Amino acid sequence: MRLGRPKFLFQSLMVVGLGVTAAQHAGHELSLGWYLGALLFAWLSHLMTHYCNEYFDLEADRANEAPTSWTGGSRVLVSGLLPPVVSLGAAFLLLFAAVFLLAAMPDTASRVMAAAILAASWFYTAPPLKFNYRALGEVVCAAVLYGLGPLLVFRLQAGGLSASMCAYVGVVFAFQFLRMSVMNLSDQAGDRRVGKRTLAVALGPRGLVRLYVIGQCVVYASIVPLIVATVPLLPGLAMLATFPVPLWVARQLLRGALTTGERADAVTFWASMHMPITAVAITLGLLADLARRDAGIDGVWLAICGTTLAVFAGWFTRAVRSSATARAEAVTP
Repeated sequence: MRLGRPKFLFQSLMVVGLGVTAAQHAGHELSLGWYLGALLFAWLSHLMTHYCNEYFDLEADRANEAPTSWTGGSRVLVSGLLPPVVSLGAAFLLLFAAVFLLAAMPDTASRVMAAAILAASWFYTAPPLKFNYRALGEVVCAAVLYGLGPLLVFRLQAGGLSASMCAYVGVVFAFQFLRMSVMNLSDQAGDRRVGKRTLAVALGPRGLVRLYVIGQCVVYASIVPLIVATVPLLPGLAMLATFPVPLWVARQLLRGALTTGERADAVTFWASMHMPITAVAITLGLLADLARRDAGIDGVWLAICGTTLAVFAGWFTRAVRSSATARAEAVTP
């Protein structure tokens, strides 16, 4: 369980919820079977990526002398608690299970999208492509989890895509790219020692922080014309309301927070949480817009979505308290 780092599965849980809610907002009926199928596929591929990365990133993780709770791997293989082959075997089993779901998808386009997700996820660290060793990992991760992922979910529900869904995906894709840049920045010293060329290694700390700050400003500024062109007002405002999270992260990065253990953990935590928080914000905005228009919300999906959001809120509250406690203990003499 520790090796698989299941806490990150909340990211894909929120992504699937966003895709289904967007399809509901577009007037499509709920397909409960494909909601469950998409969620299972997302979790299988997400966990597969974790186990695959643990195996192929082992040398880099060993070289990382300052891991955080959110970067540097699980430390299970580094500590010798399990042999590396266990991680590789788990990754293959999850891959095979995901392929069975892929084969059952209803049309060729969905199967191609699912195949692209699996291939990009596997070769994120696995040879011969090793995207995250060639300064391509950030964009590949964003394209898989917050690009193709929600688009596939929407297609399984709606049978196609919409301009507004593509707009939501464009925003969260850009946020995920910037978030992954910060995560790799935390690991860049160890990565540099083993020749792992992430974007953080390629640009250096100052260049990467500059990219994060400018990138966040550009993405948030782009939300306004999206509201004018295609995105409903309430989901658009919900996206804008998440700005305090990257603002805090940017301020910490500019102050050199990643050089201090307890502050680095907080920065990587909030950089990671920016993604599910944004997915939740869009989801709530879409539901609020449906309620405002009195368009009707599927009762089954409303129950599922409400339960999912409540579970995430409970986990998130506990994670924030744990992070705050860890920082307090770290600074107490």
